[in-house]
Amino acid sequence: ISTMFYSYKRIGPISTGHRQYKADSHCRWVHGYGRYVELKFACDERDEKGWVYDFGNLKWFKKWLEQQWDHKVLVAHDDPALLRLKELEKEDIVKLNVMPEEYGPGIEDSCRYVFDYANPHIISQTNGRVWIERVRIWEHENNYAEYVWVK
Repeated sequence: ISTMFYSYKRIGPISTGHRQYKADSHCRWVHGYGRYVELKFACDERDEKGWVYDFGNLKWFKKWLEQQWDHKVLVAHDDPALLRLKELEKEDIVKLNVMPEEYGPGIEDSCRYVFDYANPHIISQTNGRVWIERVRIWEHENNYAEYVWVK
């Protein structure tokens, strides 16, 4: 019999825009949401305080997340409008975050992007005692996506 402990941290809202240029719907236009990010922490053994993870140790993550998303428009690296969007950025009209090749700007890839950044830090910070099992991101109260890691 194996025992698992979980704790959850929700961060947000973070005002973020994105453009899904491949969509046939209105999602191809630049639009934004107040995104919420939820991290699900997992461990086999709690710490000496009885906690899975001390949320006070997430300042580095919150700072990174704000740098990535706060009042920025996420766009794909191959967006056909990228040059025009970069011109708008030069004119101080928009602030872009051009996503790396392996990630898109939507919430599905945003979940994986957050996981790929944060999980190694959490594992290192806790000497492997804690890991992130799931990242869930809400666009708004009715839509969310999640990325789940099966250890």
